[in-house]
Parts: sequence; structure tokens; C-alpha cells
Amino acid sequence: MRKAAGDDHWVIGSIGPSGAILMMGEISEEELYEDFLLQVQGLADGGVDALCIETFSALDEAELVIRAAKTTGLPIICTFTFENGFSMMGVTPETYTEKMLKLSVDVLGTNCGNGLDGMVDYVKAIKTVAPDHPILIHANAGLPIMEGTDTVYPETPERMSAFVPEIIEAGACIVGGCCGTTPKHIRKIVEKLKVENLLFYY
Repeated sequence: MRKAAGDDHWVIGSIGPSGAILMMGEISEEELYEDFLLQVQGLADGGVDALCIETFSALDEAELVIRAAKTTGLPIICTFTFENGFSMMGVTPETYTEKMLKLSVDVLGTNCGNGLDGMVDYVKAIKTVAPDHPILIHANAGLPIMEGTDTVYPETPERMSAFVPEIIEAGACIVGGCCGTTPKHIRKIVEKLKVENLLFYY
């Protein structure tokens, strides 16, 4: 990936949750930390520019992977997934943000979910607690539905991109896509940012 991207593009390594629940004793903190450490070291050795810890729902697990990520010295992004105001483990956007600030995470945010329109309130909640922090949003292309044996994401590129200005106005500065997002969705998001004069390169 690093070779394909070249020196003029960023490559961000992605780390997702383990699927285990620490409070249930399915795995020890020490074992999980070592597993995450192996992942982040592999990504760092591969030449990534930053680490994106995404789709998390539990603060204890997130803290372990953040601790592991800090050993690399790379910038750290950490996003939680919220539904109806809470993560799957009952964490609110505000509580998540307070914890991430204490852990000195570089970029905050949320990913997955029902679509960009559902992210606006979460951005505002994060922004309330961390008004000066960069916020990243990677939404699904809508809530998935089953069509026969196929999982379909119903949000079109046009509909998804329509919510970009509102997301930016709410406080996000990095916008992308998660499940169901295609290159067409990303192109439309970029087009919308250009039309609205909201696209900036760093």
C-alpha cells in the first residue's frame, strides 16, 4: 500500500475491535494488549503515516489499543460507533470524547452508523466537549438491508454527498465513507466539497 500510494499521499492503518468483551473475561487485558501491539507494529513497519482505531464501542478495549498505538509514535485517530446516542457498550459521544482527550488521541470521531445525516448530532456532541479538536466522520452508505441473500446499502452517492456541508458546519474536518461506500460515493463527496468551497488540502 505504501509503495502504491507514493510519497505524496497518506496511508492510514486501520485497526478494528477484537470482538471479545473484557468484562466477560473472554480474554485478559495483557493478552489483548499484546495482540494489538503486534498489529500496530506491523502497520508501522509497513510504512503507514497514522493509525485509525475504528468501530470501537468499549472504552476499556479502546484504551488498550491506544496504549499499544502510542508505542509507534504515529498520530492516532480513534472513532466509536454510536446508535441512538450510545455505543453498543453504552458509551455516549460525550463520555467517549472525555476519555479520548485524557488519552491524548490526535483525531476524534465516529464511523459506521446509518449514514451521514445521522452523524450530525454526534459531531455536535463531540465538538461540545472538544471544541478545538479535529473530528473525522466515516459513515455507512445508509442502514444496510437484505435483498435475498445480498446485503445492500441504500444511500446513493448523491444523497450521501448532500449531507456533507451540514457535517462540516457541525464541526467535522475529515469526511469519508465506511460500509457500503463505493468510489462513486467518495467522488461525489469530493465534488460537493469543491462546489461548496469546503475542500482543503494539508
